[in-house]
Amino acid sequence: MEVKETKAWKAAEWEYCALQADLQMASVSGALSQEEIVNRLRGMARRCPKFYPAVLDLGLRQLSRKGDPASARTVEKGFCLMIELTDPKHSAEEIDGVVENLERLWRFDVSRRLLEVLGEHHRLSAALHDSLAHAAARLGDLDAAQRHAEEALRLEPSSKDFWSNKGWYHLMGGELEEAGAALAKALRLKPKDPVAAANLKIHEYLRKHGGTYRDYLERPLERKQIERWADQEKWDQATSLCDLFNENRIEAFAQSTFLKGGKERSRLPDLLATLRTFFRFVSQLDSSGIFLNEDIGFVHRKFKPIMHKFIFKFGDVDREMMEDVFEALQAYYGFLASRRIVDGAEFDLFAETILRTKGELLDKMERYNAVRHVTTVSESKKERLREKLFEGDHFWPHI
Repeated sequence: MEVKETKAWKAAEWEYCALQADLQMASVSGALSQEEIVNRLRGMARRCPKFYPAVLDLGLRQLSRKGDPASARTVEKGFCLMIELTDPKHSAEEIDGVVENLERLWRFDVSRRLLEVLGEHHRLSAALHDSLAHAAARLGDLDAAQRHAEEALRLEPSSKDFWSNKGWYHLMGGELEEAGAALAKALRLKPKDPVAAANLKIHEYLRKHGGTYRDYLERPLERKQIERWADQEKWDQATSLCDLFNENRIEAFAQSTFLKGGKERSRLPDLLATLRTFFRFVSQLDSSGIFLNEDIGFVHRKFKPIMHKFIFKFGDVDREMMEDVFEALQAYYGFLASRRIVDGAEFDLFAETILRTKGELLDKMERYNAVRHVTTVSESKKERLREKLFEGDHFWPHI
């Protein structure tokens, strides 16, 4: 009997569908904690060890939090089971889904290993060669990236995406002539393609200033241009340029941290998720409307009011989340200081502020959490506690 026809498989399949339904209904029935989700997935995998959807889901969730070798092995186990048990006609979409999840987590090392294992037994599609090229490039192996890019183009020579990506890998290596030729080819295939056009702008910058893609990510901030557009009330242009620099700095940090390997690489998905949540929150508080996350002076000066509002706003805040914020901010601004994007002395002072206020903020969080969701405590009593703990900072929408 095929494993998919067994009672264990069908029971696990039913449980997995039930879990997905619970996750979709979180706004009605209440959100499940990560611990609850992981325990349910573990139960499915224990009762039906070959039920790869649960094994893969479990591995990816653990990889996003722990990032340890055991989590990577669980993903690899689920991936191999998927290849073994899925009809080849329908496996491409599932493989793409796994690769996309790993890329989102910045675990290009894992995606590269899985695709190389797959390539030993199956002929890879052009899209999978393109994914391998991306993984190799992120790992700093630009020669391998170009080999896979060329194989993808051999299979699909008219793909504007593959030509654009090939140009991007040349930008990473500072090979501007080759990059220009590849990007021109992509734009001939689709003249208004936004990704190729964006890569061409990077190419134009590097032709003028020299360097590689990393130098572009770490280029000097165009603050005067942002302020000029803001003064002219050209908010779309101002916020668009702010968003671009914010994303570039995050990408530079992620790439640098990823290449360190070890614990730093394992912690990267959690650090990035924390930074994005924190900076999105701060941008909503900033009354100027053009918040740049490299403005360490602003974050430093307003750190306590920001954290007061953070504790008040996030109903699920706990010690782990707070510790994640402290760690992520020090890692991110420490990187920017090492690249001289922010002032080193300002970073040192900010790190001291985090260390000095950490205990106080954790205590305030725990005191407020003790009554936050208690229905027997009146709203007026909760508000008096908020006034005392947060010094009125929670009341105002902006800082």
